[in-house]
Amino acid sequence: MDDDYYDDMGMEGNPLEGVSEEELMEMLQNYDGELTPELMDMLQSYRQPKSPEVVYSRSHFSELFDNCMLPTWTQLFELLLPLFVYCIIFRILLYLSHLGTKSYGAPHWLIHLCSAVLGLLALNSFFKVATLYIVVACFLAYFAYSFVIEQKREWCGLVGAVIMVVFSLLCELFFVEAETWHKIRGAQIILFMKVISLGVDIGQGTVVALPSVVHYAGYCFNVGTVIFGPWISYPQYSKSLDSQSNSLGVLWILKVLLTSVLGVVFLTHSNCFTNWLILDHSWRWFLAYRDAQSFRFSHYSISFLSEATSTLSGIKFDGPNLQWNVARPHNIELPRSLVEVVTNWNLPMHFWLKTYVFKLVRPYGTFLAVILTYAASALLHGLNFQLAAVLFSLGFYSYTEFVFRRRLSHIFDACIQARKCKEKCDHKYTRTNPFVIMTNFAFSFLAVFHLAYLGLMFDSSDGEEKGYTMWHTLEKWSSLNYLSHWIALGTFIFYWLI
Repeated sequence: MDDDYYDDMGMEGNPLEGVSEEELMEMLQNYDGELTPELMDMLQSYRQPKSPEVVYSRSHFSELFDNCMLPTWTQLFELLLPLFVYCIIFRILLYLSHLGTKSYGAPHWLIHLCSAVLGLLALNSFFKVATLYIVVACFLAYFAYSFVIEQKREWCGLVGAVIMVVFSLLCELFFVEAETWHKIRGAQIILFMKVISLGVDIGQGTVVALPSVVHYAGYCFNVGTVIFGPWISYPQYSKSLDSQSNSLGVLWILKVLLTSVLGVVFLTHSNCFTNWLILDHSWRWFLAYRDAQSFRFSHYSISFLSEATSTLSGIKFDGPNLQWNVARPHNIELPRSLVEVVTNWNLPMHFWLKTYVFKLVRPYGTFLAVILTYAASALLHGLNFQLAAVLFSLGFYSYTEFVFRRRLSHIFDACIQARKCKEKCDHKYTRTNPFVIMTNFAFSFLAVFHLAYLGLMFDSSDGEEKGYTMWHTLEKWSSLNYLSHWIALGTFIFYWLI
């Protein structure tokens, strides 16, 4: 609107800012000009009510069920049905092959071939044409191993790692769309871990010779582990296929059902209940905890579904039948320390990193081994600043907490280390001491605080399908004033001072 109308009324700028209704009526009485359409619009806008504030309210449970829970279950069923069918088919074939005698039983190459073919069908049902990238990476490493094993056997692991990392970077930078690569990233990580571990095992003599191409394909594309994982070693895979005790028993059925149900429950909580329980107008640290928990529960869902598919296909794990072999949520949601979180987040990957990275580098220093272990994990995930920032932060946090609590335990002679003491330890103050209980509880609370901060950026905002940018991560952490990083740095400095 023209400012001349404001000036005629003896005012500068917008005449309605900070003006009460009585003051406005007095101005109109003293105004001798013409009531133009512009002035009438201005007066009418004064009468219009202000935009109401956004009202946050929790929807009724029936709406949550219809709009979120039911669609989540429907989509998950449609997605998993082909994979579960392929796993059952392979399990039945494996069971029937053990019923025959040595002379009339199915040959090993046929079982491995079935494992590979069904795995490829599962990959195709999930990723369609993008399956080709996984297949190319698999056989590229095999041809390299065929050449290297004749020249320098102990280099197989290093060659496999270099090929996998270079292939991943080339695909991500030049050949594959970001959204497509992001979709197959999980299956690609499982494949890379299998290929690299096989190379190291060949180099160290754990695996005597390079498996035949059929055996190799059966391992890499094993139907029970090719989509969600978990990682298994080649000896573990071979042992599972040869095991005569791998029967279709009650415990096998019970574990498949229980892990499947838990996978659905955790995904339902992640998709539906986190935002329903903690609304958007809550305190920013509650929102950080909510978003981080949603990400963690989504991970638990994948972990339990991976255990369901691997068990369904006949993969045997060490330990009791009903023991969780991939992730242990109770040790993450209520952690003793970040060290416990790192260990229980993904047990097979933790074992892989410990065996094939940490132990190989540890002679050069523990801190260097920790950093390179998290660097290897970051490289497996590709060019993802968000994950790299979280992994390196978590590596620094967990190392700082480990050495700091070890120093405190030595000073106070108390059971306050990052890992639990044995039942009968030599400390003066054991786990039942009130001081020890309060100290361990404080560190547990600090671990939950760090998890909320680190997991904040794993939300469902725009960019999730392609992977988040560096600025998304920094923006999320800056909204919390980088408080977690400052606390970790302060803890490390205090550790050096004492």
